[in-house]
Amino acid sequence: MARPSQVFGQLRGLSVPLVLFSLVTNLSVLVSPLFMMHVLDRVVPSGNLHTLIMLLSLALLCLATTALVEYFRDQALGRVSGWVEQKMVASVFDAGGQSGHAEPLRDVGRMRDFIASQATTLFDIPWIPLFLAALFLLHPAFFGLVILLVSVFAVCGWLSNYLAETAENSESDLRRGGMSSLAKLENFGSAGLLMGVRENLQSQYLGALNRSDEFSARAQKVRNVFGSINRFLRGSMQVGSLALGAFLVTQDQLSAGGMIGASILLGKVAGIMESVVRLFGQRKPLMAAIKRLEEATGAVGSARTEVADLSGAIRLVDAIVPRGGGQPPRLDRSSVQVAPGECVAIMGESGSGKTTLLEALAGINPPPIGNCFLDQTDIRTLDTQTRNSVIGFVPQTGHIQPGTIAQNIACFAPQPDDARVLAAARIAGVHGMISALPDAYETDLGATPFLLSAGQRQRIAFARALYSQPKYLFMDEPNALLDHNGERLMADAIYRLKTAGTTIVMTAHRMGIVNLSDRIIVMGGGRIADVGPRAEILGRVANSHRRLRLPISGGAGQDLLDWVHRQFVRDGDEEFKARATTVATELYMFAKENGPNATDRLLSFEFNFVDDTTCSITLSEAADMELQAKIHKVKGVVEMSLPDVSGLQNDEKSLATVMQLSDVFEHRSEEEFSAFFARITHAIPERARVN
Repeated sequence: MARPSQVFGQLRGLSVPLVLFSLVTNLSVLVSPLFMMHVLDRVVPSGNLHTLIMLLSLALLCLATTALVEYFRDQALGRVSGWVEQKMVASVFDAGGQSGHAEPLRDVGRMRDFIASQATTLFDIPWIPLFLAALFLLHPAFFGLVILLVSVFAVCGWLSNYLAETAENSESDLRRGGMSSLAKLENFGSAGLLMGVRENLQSQYLGALNRSDEFSARAQKVRNVFGSINRFLRGSMQVGSLALGAFLVTQDQLSAGGMIGASILLGKVAGIMESVVRLFGQRKPLMAAIKRLEEATGAVGSARTEVADLSGAIRLVDAIVPRGGGQPPRLDRSSVQVAPGECVAIMGESGSGKTTLLEALAGINPPPIGNCFLDQTDIRTLDTQTRNSVIGFVPQTGHIQPGTIAQNIACFAPQPDDARVLAAARIAGVHGMISALPDAYETDLGATPFLLSAGQRQRIAFARALYSQPKYLFMDEPNALLDHNGERLMADAIYRLKTAGTTIVMTAHRMGIVNLSDRIIVMGGGRIADVGPRAEILGRVANSHRRLRLPISGGAGQDLLDWVHRQFVRDGDEEFKARATTVATELYMFAKENGPNATDRLLSFEFNFVDDTTCSITLSEAADMELQAKIHKVKGVVEMSLPDVSGLQNDEKSLATVMQLSDVFEHRSEEEFSAFFARITHAIPERARVN
């Protein structure tokens, strides 16, 4: 990756021919003065036309040579500017980063424009002493005049930049702020039409535009004033040089030809100085642009490693991602190891650092402190081709761009592989959805931007991540926008990818695909709060929510219902949840009817997942209830080949329901203590039972 200093270093070899070109073009300035001097001093007094023809031929030959040299010079600078732009744009793209490419590309444009149109001024500066020497030889008075006027030019240029710079900086800041308001409006999308968002952000932009116009008018006024002064000085220099020359002619100290020649040389010096003053005023933005590019392209080392085969292992070591502003880091001293082919889910509250950890592992936002290795290679040193071929990424929102569906899945490759497009769509489970569209894979999403729903876009983004047949797949809440069917198809795809040996790391709020993970990482406050096998982590995460104490009056029944529902976070567990809810509710009704009717009476519930398919519910109370006879009676009815509960009382019917829905039911009674235990086992499809 090339940095500006390295690019300019490679251009040093062009300095010699450019200096030679500059020598020719600057010497050509002397053609007109010398021609006028000889014509006025020799041809006109003598009337010798042969001398005039010879002088004219020599002058035209010199001017033709100059025109040819200038053509080659401009062609060379044009090619150089294009080469520099290509090198720097490639470096900007290679450096990447989340801040975007707009500002660095504008800085590259400033460099290109400088080389193409203003670099010639730098090569003209060394030849100013040549013109001053020529003026001195004509007469020292011309030398004094040009020094005086150049000094005035320099002072005026400095004052113009000094007085206008503050206003121009304020204008630039305000316009940048206004454009950020428009960017926010674009991010809101159609939601910006509601709740006054569009009007408020447009008002912010218009307000910034009005304030920036005030500073722009102030800066423009300064520039116009000094522009008029500069034009006055240039005109004064021409008139003054002619007046001075006429005076010297009357004093027999200069010929008429010398007077015209001095005027032409003074005009050339004035033009160069004006260009130098203009260049001096633009030096700060140019140097700032070069400095920003130096930092942007130097952020990532130039060394790149090409790895032929990666196993799928990931290792993050002591990673820290600062937040800035004195705030706690977004990722704080985190270390993770993922085995080849393992599926890891990252869980945690919003703002806990899930996405930051995922982006660090994927290399989207490598930690500035610490390292992330794919196998034994630091992800920051992987060459672009290797990184693109082994890593797939699914963002939280499918960013589908204008173009055909096939182009989006193929990541807009110049020569897409149709077989890979179809394979990725089939694995992602979107082939049928795409085939049902009128133009199938050639559907133009730019012409029909509202054809696909958010969930369908997300599934196409999933297919896009699979196009390169990656060894590593990173997904940021991939099921957040999916309906039940879309989530089921994504779960099928993840299961097949796991079977094929793909290493998968995903963040999740909704739990529909977490049951496919081998391990879970729990984030909290930017740190890894817990990590381990899925069943253990799910048990520890929910432990604080699996005990409940209820009174026997008021809305306790609804509280119990809500509490049981919160224990089930996996999609597809509706039947399991319904059985557990019924068991808990009927146990509560039975215990409520078989004990003291006291306002301070409390029943204690405990919920526990034994494994992915088995849960237990325990109801206990600090009281000894004589219920053995009733429990024995109900048990006898339930164990009949054709149970008939019509003869049971209401509380006994509740207990019968518990026994029928439970695989194991136990009752234990001791002095001042009574407890009921029910275990429920739920069969799930073999596909989802991943250990």
